[in-house]
Amino acid sequence: NRTLDFRKAVTYALDRQRLGDSLVKGPFTAPYAGGLLTSTSYYDPASTVFYPFSPDSAKAALAAAGLTDSDGNGFVNLPGGGDLTVTLLANADYSTDKNLAEGVVAMMADAGVKVTLNSLTGKDFDNARDAGAWDWMVLRNNQEFVSVVQGTDRLAPVGPMTAVWHRANGAGEMDLLPYEEQLVAAIKAFTGTRDADAKVEAMKTWQKTFTENVAAVGLTAYPGALIINKRFANIPAGAPIFMYNWAEDNIIRERVYVPTDAQIDAELHPQTLPGEPGSAGPVTAN
Repeated sequence: NRTLDFRKAVTYALDRQRLGDSLVKGPFTAPYAGGLLTSTSYYDPASTVFYPFSPDSAKAALAAAGLTDSDGNGFVNLPGGGDLTVTLLANADYSTDKNLAEGVVAMMADAGVKVTLNSLTGKDFDNARDAGAWDWMVLRNNQEFVSVVQGTDRLAPVGPMTAVWHRANGAGEMDLLPYEEQLVAAIKAFTGTRDADAKVEAMKTWQKTFTENVAAVGLTAYPGALIINKRFANIPAGAPIFMYNWAEDNIIRERVYVPTDAQIDAELHPQTLPGEPGSAGPVTAN
C-alpha cells in the first residue's frame, strides 16, 4: 500500500462505471477519483488527477511494483513466495457497501490480486476499523470530503489518530511518506489562515497531491436529494442532502419562510415566537 505503483495498479484495475451500475442503473452515478467530492465548494476539477480503467496499465503497474505471477495460478506473488492476499473490510449493514466490495474483489482478481472480503456489522465493523485489522476498507459519506471545514484534520495524518488511513504505531511514530507530509502541510496551511483565497489554494494543493498519489482509491459517487415542501421559500438552489449536516440541518432553517399566499393555516403556534432556551416554550407575540 505504501508503493505508488501498487496503488496505481489498484485504481487502474477498477471499472468505476460498472461499480456504479451495480448500485443503480442509469445516468445517476459518476466515477469518483477520490479526494474532495464535487458537491463541496472547494472541489477543483483542474486539481483532480484521475486514473481511468485500464487492465493493461494495472498489470504494468503491478510489474513495476515488483509483483508478478511466478507460480502461474493467476495471482501475483510476494517476492518471498506465496500469493499476495489483501483483506478488504466492509460494513455489512449497508447493501451498497457489500455490492461495491464484492465488485472490487472480482475486479482485482481479474488484475491478479487476491482480495479476501471481511464483512462485519455494527460494533464489530467499528472495532475492526479502529484496531487497524484491515488492509483496505470501503468507506462512505466521509464528512470531511464533503464539507472540508468540518473534520478538516481527518484529511491528513496531522496527528497520531486523525486520519483513519494512517495512524501512529504503539510508540506514537507516524513514518509519513513524502506525499503525506505534503498533505499535512496543505491542511495546516488551510487551517492556519483566515484568508479565503489562501484556503482555496491550500485545498487545491491537497486535492492534487491526494489524487495524484492515490492516497485513497475513489469508487463511485451519486447525488442525494434534499426534499423540501414546495411552499418553503429561501432554500438555496441545488442544496445537497448533506453538506455541513444531514437534511434540513445543512440549510439555515431560520431563513426559511412560507410566503403569505402559500400559507395554509398549518402553524402549530400561530402569533407566537420561540421561547428562549430552557423556557416553557413559545411565547405570544405582542
